[in-house]
Amino acid sequence: MTLCARLAIGLSLLVTIDTRSALTVQPGELIERTLAIVGGQVLTLSDARAAVTLGLLSGGENLSDPAAASPRLIERLLMLREVQRYAPPEPAESEVERRLEAVRERFATPDLYETALQASGFTEVRLRGWIRDDLRVASYLEQRFAAAAAPSGIDASDPSRVQLAAERRAALIADWLEDLRRRTVVVELWKRDD
Repeated sequence: MTLCARLAIGLSLLVTIDTRSALTVQPGELIERTLAIVGGQVLTLSDARAAVTLGLLSGGENLSDPAAASPRLIERLLMLREVQRYAPPEPAESEVERRLEAVRERFATPDLYETALQASGFTEVRLRGWIRDDLRVASYLEQRFAAAAAPSGIDASDPSRVQLAAERRAALIADWLEDLRRRTVVVELWKRDD
């Protein structure tokens, strides 16, 4: 077992703090848990809670539970590792700002937004970084899979061909993710019980 894995397991253990300390943590209260280690990068329960609370994971399925979000976050880390190897262009600041505004609008008031950021352990700078990374991944996926997914002679006005291209692109990305997972050490330390 690598040193990184040992450290992550140590972090995932139940941590208690003496009640005489400045922190007001009850004995036996969970401080942090490691969900997975992806290529040496630790994915924590706090990361998953932040993604769920701030609505940072897109998709049709219900991602209200941090444990349910864990596989999606593992995929995100796998993709980011690959994107960093090829360094696609930085997204336009206007697009980052537009996405940041969409996150803000998920909350009824600016105070609720700030509270959610603080509770998630995020700052707006970190949130901008997350958004920027998501845009870089989207740009990479578009560059790598758009042409490969489109059947030759596709007519953009034909909805069935557009649907076929979208399905083919999704299948190509799923195969690519499986390959990334085979080439990367992924240790899942905590899974849902149900």
